[in-house]
Amino acid sequence: MKSPTFTEEGQDKIVKNLGIDPWAENDIATTHQLEAALKAKTLFHRDKEYVVKDGKVIIIDEFTGRLMPGRRWSGGLHQAVEAKEGMQVRQESKTLSTITFQNYFRMYKKLAGMTGTAVTSAEEFDKVYKLEVVIVPTNKPMMRKSLPDSIYKNEEGKFTAVVREIKKLNQKGRPVLVGTRSVEKNEYLGKLLEREGIPHQILNAKNHEKEGEIIAQAGKLGAVTIATNMAGRGVDIVLGGNPSNPQEAKKVIELDGLHVIGTERHEARRTDNQLRGRAGRQGDPGSSQFFVSLEDELMRIFGGDKIKSLMGMLKIPEDQPIEAKLVSGAIESAQSKIEGFNFDAREHLLEYDDVINKHREIIYKKREELLKEKDLKEKLLAMVKEEIKKIVEFHCGGNYPKEWNIEEIFEQIKTIFSVKDEIHLKLREIVSDEKFSVINKKEEILNYLVGLGENAYENKEKEIGPEDMRKIERAVSLKNLDLLWVEHLSNMEHVRDSVRLRAYGGQDPLVEYKSEGHRMFKNLLQMLDASIVHTIFKVGLKPMTQTSSQAPTPTQGVNGRKGRAGRNDPCSCGKVNPDTGKPMKYKRCCYPKYG
Repeated sequence: MKSPTFTEEGQDKIVKNLGIDPWAENDIATTHQLEAALKAKTLFHRDKEYVVKDGKVIIIDEFTGRLMPGRRWSGGLHQAVEAKEGMQVRQESKTLSTITFQNYFRMYKKLAGMTGTAVTSAEEFDKVYKLEVVIVPTNKPMMRKSLPDSIYKNEEGKFTAVVREIKKLNQKGRPVLVGTRSVEKNEYLGKLLEREGIPHQILNAKNHEKEGEIIAQAGKLGAVTIATNMAGRGVDIVLGGNPSNPQEAKKVIELDGLHVIGTERHEARRTDNQLRGRAGRQGDPGSSQFFVSLEDELMRIFGGDKIKSLMGMLKIPEDQPIEAKLVSGAIESAQSKIEGFNFDAREHLLEYDDVINKHREIIYKKREELLKEKDLKEKLLAMVKEEIKKIVEFHCGGNYPKEWNIEEIFEQIKTIFSVKDEIHLKLREIVSDEKFSVINKKEEILNYLVGLGENAYENKEKEIGPEDMRKIERAVSLKNLDLLWVEHLSNMEHVRDSVRLRAYGGQDPLVEYKSEGHRMFKNLLQMLDASIVHTIFKVGLKPMTQTSSQAPTPTQGVNGRKGRAGRNDPCSCGKVNPDTGKPMKYKRCCYPKYG
């Protein structure tokens, strides 16, 4: 996974501007935000990883090329991109739950799949899912020709050659599908074709609503379609157009079918194969070829500069292709290396998610128990007793009762349920009573306070009613569980970012993450019971008092209006919608009683 880091010069500049050193002070929240800003600046590019539409940053799916409206990057990254684009920075979304695809798929009892490009990922399917990849022969003989890559010195020369090739094929009437890696390159190529007067269709995340119409006619005579990865998988291009025209289809077949041009190699061979697979389907003729520049991202990372300098020495023109085993081998080697890196990154991510997965299983099991349990009273009373016991144990240490902190016990008990001041005197009495031993005094204090807690609970149940009390018990328990779980996920994300730096100290980040995660999860479970205990005595049902004069009648006006109340008027009984915080509408409140 790509992860930029600050240089020493960059860190010094940040420390100077902030007036503090967030790295030295181990300020995880600030360093997390700084890293998000750096990622937004260096790794996330407009019209490649995202588009700006209707005043919003919308993510582009890197695999399908489609927009993902409503989806937002987490960890402050989306906010950083919004700030970079000079847009309104919206509130950071909270992660309510998280799971990797791998752990999600592992939850199924049976797992299988079918794809035309699984062979290059056979090792990953085996290691992660214990699944074997089996090649199924094609229904009809494969007629597609996969032409060798055409390699150019720079990007400008490559696109010049691509336009020249499209023009040549278009003059013959042969349909052409051109694949680009980003919206930016997609639109750039469109402008070049426009300049040459070549009619074409552009398909990308910005005009995805026309996808069906564009793809349906991509196989017609003389059709030129420039598309992102949207047309690279799951798309069946019918020769002659759709609905099919037999005469036109015959002409296209005579011209050797659809020709696919790739303007850049992808990091994964699977994506390249998916693009190739648009041609030569179901026994139809077809061909494919990739145009590669030594300035392409893939080549720049893996030794393209050396080959580029060699081409410069040989004085090869920019738009003249070379076909060399050395370069083709370098491309395949680069793709293989990147696939290995990406697999390692996913495997590493899975190892980290396995830690959270254990926490997730425990929390979800607890949540399911809370939902299924009809009566939580005994469980909550046990929690109350345990919390009181912790308070007593903490403040009644040692064998000298006179040193016990009775005042603090009294104050902490008051934070759980209301107690009278004379309770303080009763506790003093127990401590000073000579007939009790030290151990018995502690037990007497505990039993006395637990009894008060049980009485307070019984009184609350009488006040609210047993049925409503059961609802409150479940609601309080679930609410506290969910809040603490969300907070835990956020904390674990910060920890994962921070433990990477411990590798410089010779520590294994994964081991450190497991250790920190275990400690934090243990604290969560302890905090959960305490949080429920400190909440349960303080909540209740809001009394709904309503008199006949308050309730609108069929002839009584609402908001000063005469005649029958409008169905959409706020109900004059004053009831508020708990979800929106706004007054309830008459039709949703008292109207059914009179309608």
